Parts: sequence; structure tokens; C-alpha cells
Amino acid sequence: MYFKNFPLINYTLDSGLTSFTMTDIFRRVKADANNILTSTAYDEYDIEDGDTPEIVAHRIYGDSTLHWIILITNEIIDPRYDWPLSSYALGQYVADKYGSANVYSTKQFEDSNGDVVHSSFAGTKYPISNITYEERLNEAKRRIKILKPEFVSVYVERFTGLLNNG
Repeated sequence: MYFKNFPLINYTLDSGLTSFTMTDIFRRVKADANNILTSTAYDEYDIEDGDTPEIVAHRIYGDSTLHWIILITNEIIDPRYDWPLSSYALGQYVADKYGSANVYSTKQFEDSNGDVVHSSFAGTKYPISNITYEERLNEAKRRIKILKPEFVSVYVERFTGLLNNG
């Protein structure tokens, strides 16, 4: 559904000998809350463990093909890394990134305010493991903006207009 909104272009090969029409997938529109709809058109939403953009779109809009609206309004370019991982996938990611023997190794130290401090810090410091560090990053991705269902048709219309105008 997402690419059906993109304009078509004529593409040529072989110095113009071969020509065909294709979707202009290189067209990009930055469609944030300020240039599509007002901020009152959105609600906050907390992504549940194991949710995908398609699952959330189906839950909210009754149509999983509208997942692209969720991704664009939250400026998510790469759903693999910009979307929160499931608990299981996060565990695998941390083991791959740091090595399975280092999952619980100290990543950094923090003071009582949660500020990162050097390991030689003279005051009270708390070790933060690799898994804790990555869990925090992952959890910060769970709160997203959701376009209210009653504004979907307006959003699609305006988004398509921006695509086609340039």
C-alpha cells in the first residue's frame, strides 16, 4: 500500500534503447506532525513486547498495510533497529554485540543521579551491565506517536500530495 502512493517515472537503459515505467522509490517526504497534521491528531502509544509495526497498525487502524504511517510519523527509517526488540531478540542482540560471556559485564558506571562517571570516580558509583544499558535503550523506543484513526484518510491524502509535488 505504501508504494502505491509514489509517482511513476520513465526509466531508460542502454542509452535510451530500453525504456520502462517504474515506481519512483527514491522519492522521500519528511512527513512530521508539523507539516501533515496538528499535534492534536496524535496519541501516545506504548509498544508491547513482540509487537511489529504491522501488528500495531492492525490493532489501531484495522489494516496492517498502514504500518508505514506509524513508521513515518515516528521517523523510523530502519524498523529492525529503530523499533524496540522483543525480550528474546534483545537478549540475542546483546549476546551477539558483546559476546555471550560479556552480557553481564560492566558497560559503564553511573552516580546516584544516573549520570555516567569514569571508573576512577571518587564518589559512589554503580556498575551498569551491557544488558541493562541495552535494555534502557530498547525501552526508550517503546513510546511512540500514533495518528488517530479518524485522521488516516487526511494523512494519506496529504502525504500523497507531498510525494507528487516534490
